[in-house]
Amino acid sequence: MKYKKLVLILIFLSTIASGCTRINGPEVSVTPAISETFILPPAQINNSDKSFLAPCNLISLSEMEKIFQESPLFITEENGGCVVRNQWDTRSIWFYIFQGEQSLPAMQWHTKNLIAGWSEQRFKNLVEKILSNESNQSLQALQESRLVLYEELEYRWERYFTFGDFAYWILNPRAFLGVFDVIEGDLYFQIGYSGFLAAQIQSPIEDLGNKILERLPDQFFVDFDFPEETNEGATNNDELQSNIPQIINLTRSSQEIYFGDLCEGETTTLRVQIGNYDAIDNVYLVYRLLSSEESNDNWQTIYMNQLTPDTWEIVLSAENSFLTYQLINAAQVEYSVAIIYGVNNVFRSTSFRDITVLQCRQ
Repeated sequence: MKYKKLVLILIFLSTIASGCTRINGPEVSVTPAISETFILPPAQINNSDKSFLAPCNLISLSEMEKIFQESPLFITEENGGCVVRNQWDTRSIWFYIFQGEQSLPAMQWHTKNLIAGWSEQRFKNLVEKILSNESNQSLQALQESRLVLYEELEYRWERYFTFGDFAYWILNPRAFLGVFDVIEGDLYFQIGYSGFLAAQIQSPIEDLGNKILERLPDQFFVDFDFPEETNEGATNNDELQSNIPQIINLTRSSQEIYFGDLCEGETTTLRVQIGNYDAIDNVYLVYRLLSSEESNDNWQTIYMNQLTPDTWEIVLSAENSFLTYQLINAAQVEYSVAIIYGVNNVFRSTSFRDITVLQCRQ
């Protein structure tokens, strides 16, 4: 009997010892199980607490009709943003908004797109210089650095202090174009227009921008990948280049116009013939008067009259076209022709100085 009790005690102690060994031994099987169950891929962590944002859901058709003062309108999502156009495709309002890790790539991608359709190598060099600068790796720095690019593209800009953290109105009044560029925290927001008068549309755009920001969820992401340039993209760009309107012929009825009493020959008629005219929305003349005594170097803009689908003309008068300048004998008229096409694209010719203003001496 004593031997049986001793055997039972030994078996009990052996069981306890083996259990302690399993508890204090290597935890090989425990760690992988936790890893496989709870550690998520980075992409799932980034978006797990964010909601998908469809930008066009942030606006309503009725409020856009109120701004446009016309109907019907067409609303589409393009390039991660929302575009609203009228039925003639002559006026549009667009916006896009990105948050967090999407914001800087969005601004970089948009910077490249600013020169889409332009063939000038200097624009491409400027964009490359801006984007490759290590100092421009924050939203504010990149926003400020690319203002010079807008200037090269004939926009003017001004800082706006009562919207977001950093905001700029960037305008090209001659082309009826404008963008409201905003940074607020980790948000990058841009809303723009084409085909409207700046003085009439800026306030409604600001109000609409406020409404869009108020309707945003706390955390969101936009389902849009910022594409790199590809051969296909280069082909599309070449096609775009081939469809840009081209000035085929530019004539003047006279290269001399006169001012003074009892003069004749006070006007000259400029006529331009344009190729690839199907996408043209409007054509205008940009001009100024140059002389040794002239202090006003601002350009004047006057819309040309359409004679046929491909021919436009305008009359310059020595007495009426240069009211903001000094009429000095032998002053030169510097001018170029600008074409608005495809709603918000602008082609501008080289500048000419082949018209002279002369004082009549009778």
